[in-house]
Amino acid sequence: MIKSVAAALPTYVMSCFRLPKTITSKLTSAVANFWWSSNGDSRGMHWMAWNKMCNSKSEGGLGFRNVDDFNSALLAKQLWRLITVPDSLFAKVFKGRYFRKTNPLEEVKSYSPSYGWRSICSARSLVNKGLIKRVGSGATISVWEDPWIPALLPRPAKSNGSIVDPSLKVNNLIDTRSNFWNVDLLQAIFDPEDVALISALPVGAPTKEDTLGWHFTKSGIYTVKSGYHATRLDTSGTNVSFMGPDITPLKAYSWQVQCPPKIRHFLWQILTGCVPVTENLRKRGVNCDVGCSRCGAPEETINHTLFQCHPARQIWALSQIPTVMGNFPTESIFANMDHLFWRVPSEFDSSAFPWIIWYIWKARNEKIFENVDSDPLEVLRLAEKEAQLWQSAQIELINANQGPVDLVTRSRVRTASLEATYSGYRCFVDGSWKGSDNSGTGWFCTSSSGEPPTMGAANIRRSLSPLHTEVEALLWAMKCMIGADNQEVAFFTDCSDLVKMVSSPTEWPAFSVYLEEFQSDKEEFLSFSLSLISRRANVKANSLARKVRTEPRHITYVNNIPQEWLF
Repeated sequence: MIKSVAAALPTYVMSCFRLPKTITSKLTSAVANFWWSSNGDSRGMHWMAWNKMCNSKSEGGLGFRNVDDFNSALLAKQLWRLITVPDSLFAKVFKGRYFRKTNPLEEVKSYSPSYGWRSICSARSLVNKGLIKRVGSGATISVWEDPWIPALLPRPAKSNGSIVDPSLKVNNLIDTRSNFWNVDLLQAIFDPEDVALISALPVGAPTKEDTLGWHFTKSGIYTVKSGYHATRLDTSGTNVSFMGPDITPLKAYSWQVQCPPKIRHFLWQILTGCVPVTENLRKRGVNCDVGCSRCGAPEETINHTLFQCHPARQIWALSQIPTVMGNFPTESIFANMDHLFWRVPSEFDSSAFPWIIWYIWKARNEKIFENVDSDPLEVLRLAEKEAQLWQSAQIELINANQGPVDLVTRSRVRTASLEATYSGYRCFVDGSWKGSDNSGTGWFCTSSSGEPPTMGAANIRRSLSPLHTEVEALLWAMKCMIGADNQEVAFFTDCSDLVKMVSSPTEWPAFSVYLEEFQSDKEEFLSFSLSLISRRANVKANSLARKVRTEPRHITYVNNIPQEWLF
């Protein structure tokens, strides 16, 4: 209800105008009261700050939208359109009124600006955070002033302390003969971190224009989702230093446990401390007895209720999950949940542990509110029965929907079938990427005429990302096919983004340098296709790319490849 109704209703207005803080605070307050209230009328007890709950589930929150940040992301979309689609009527009207001789990112004072324009201008800081200049010829990019280095946040280059030219342009760093970076010059003037990042950047033709792009998406096009996450970079708490182990992975994994959503949410509540045991109630100002009503312990904590109370201990001892003194259960709720998530030996069936925790909590509530003492063995049997019924229902649901699920999967990502006959060549390509190593590329080609298969493997300098490596692997395989005079070739890859890029090149401006080279090479083929296959069907190309990536020297193999690399 919150995500699909309350957060969706003001979307259209927020796309055009900046909502005042008084409005956004009332919206947030109404949503928070609805979330924490048990009956919709009372305010309820707010167990956690709303800003923390707006963090994504992978960061320990619930993924609710912060209204102000979402408003900024929507307005940034309008500003992005002014920059990237200058010929639209929308851009022409605003340009004639507010930035006739400049661009919308520059702060130009205007007489009596409309509230809509002021709202769009308020998103400049967000757009500037993710704006990056993509290198074409490099003639218009200032090395020390423009954001062209693809670090965590786009920024200008960092010097190594040597004397530099303040007006240096990026095109001065490119070797005009090879149209590649002058590595010796880079090492002479830049910080070593920047040398690696610059060396991985693709270089366009000398006549290609430099362009603006969005750093936080693979394609280089701004999206509201990526803009929203960019606004949360400073407020999500990911950069806050802390002492001790990080429990964020525990919170994130609670949403991956195979059990009903209400139990997953309860596991998250346990890890975030949002469970109304008497210790927590006393901390929140509720006057109550802090002792345990079931065993008489002086303090009822979350860990005591679920793992250390005598009835709970009996339930865990009777379950199939082995209990070991000092190992499980312990006096730490986080250690106990960590053990249940990842440490139970595989020979023991631990799939029922979410239901066991859930029914231990329900038995505790029955004792407090109804004065009913539940038998530990009956609680365990009920939990295991519910777990078995739920798991059986999931299997039946999957079997019942197997046909439609396959159809949906094929419509979203059309996986090619290798059973059809093909009169030309089949070339399987793959790339292997690891942040600290070189990148590896591999291809494996078979012929319908029964010719012996050919193959290639080469390691190259580290690419910017796995997707960059996949593109470079395809381009190299195409050049090898052209060199072998194979004019009818069907290429296969297990990278869905690569297939999308080739089919819709205008939607991937971040790879425009590669795509221009791709279009040029594609014209050399009489018949060309690129299809998606499963990783299982691309084992040989994947093996070649992974093996060559680990080689210490830059090498290129074509056909004379060690046979053990294919297995």
